[in-house]
Amino acid sequence: MDNEKIEVIRQKEQEIINLRCDLSASTSVIGDWKISKIYEARLLNQPDPYDIADLLAKRQEVRDKINALQDEIKALEAE
Repeated sequence: MDNEKIEVIRQKEQEIINLRCDLSASTSVIGDWKISKIYEARLLNQPDPYDIADLLAKRQEVRDKINALQDEIKALEAE
């Protein structure tokens, strides 16, 4: 595998790491903490503090991007 391909794979792997951090970071607008806050509000029979449909859609977009990047990495490694 040539150095250019290795660098492209490395960049894609770093992007995956960054996207996973977006899903879990306490500072992220789509972070797990918002899911926890919604769950907590529902347990207390309070209104959702965030738009759950929008949040789930944005989180799914990130997961789809992660999956696409993983597929791209596999394809590059197979060449």
